[in-house]
Amino acid sequence: MKHIMGMYSWLNIAVSGIRFGPDREAVRRELTEHMEDKTADLLRIFPDMTEEEAQERALAGMGDAWELKKELAKVHTPWLGWLWRCTQVLVWGLLVFSLIAALGSGVVLLENQTYLWKEARQSRAVGRALYEDGVPDWEGERLAVLQVDGEERLGRAVISVSKAARWREPEGDCLYLRLRITWDRPWEVNFMAISCLRAEDDLGNSYEINAARAMQEGWNWRQRDLLLEGVPLDAKVLRIRHVWREELDLAVDLTREVTP
Repeated sequence: MKHIMGMYSWLNIAVSGIRFGPDREAVRRELTEHMEDKTADLLRIFPDMTEEEAQERALAGMGDAWELKKELAKVHTPWLGWLWRCTQVLVWGLLVFSLIAALGSGVVLLENQTYLWKEARQSRAVGRALYEDGVPDWEGERLAVLQVDGEERLGRAVISVSKAARWREPEGDCLYLRLRITWDRPWEVNFMAISCLRAEDDLGNSYEINAARAMQEGWNWRQRDLLLEGVPLDAKVLRIRHVWREELDLAVDLTREVTP
């Protein structure tokens, strides 16, 4: 019962930023189906795992609900809902409606642009702290910056890792990776694509790719500075794979350290 309540709570938070009701319910169904698929995959891969444990792990693998809420709110602007309401306003006068729509659109555009600028500044500051000479605003010590450069194609998208660094934080040693997905066609951008990736090292350890210290995005790409907890210092290679598609095998060399 506890894990069921946790799932409903996670879903409520994740979709709460979608203001148009039909979109909100559609996304809720999609997330629920994705969670159920991940649970089924875990039960298939690990036959001894209980259904409750598989559901809990699937939920943990969905990522942070508050971060997903921000992503969904940006993607699902309720234009269709607004259009339906605006047709009622047209009865009282096309001129008044046009003025309100123009002013409203300008305010929304300005707010969105301001938010994107703020997010970009924060992401650049985090990137400098993670991989360069910046000062982190969180507790931790950078152990080494790694020289990495790899990319692999997955369908009509390219997945690449351009930066990496080892850190020691209060929770333990961890590895940060700058991972980017670039789509050939902008209309095929999928904000949940990163949640379908996993990682494993040459020592046989597996890692969830969920938590991100910073994120950026463009018209056809999504970039995350991902946190992988517990990666041992003697791990030499990290491989990025897709949960369902076997053709992805992106190797990240962890041996080429440079001076922090």
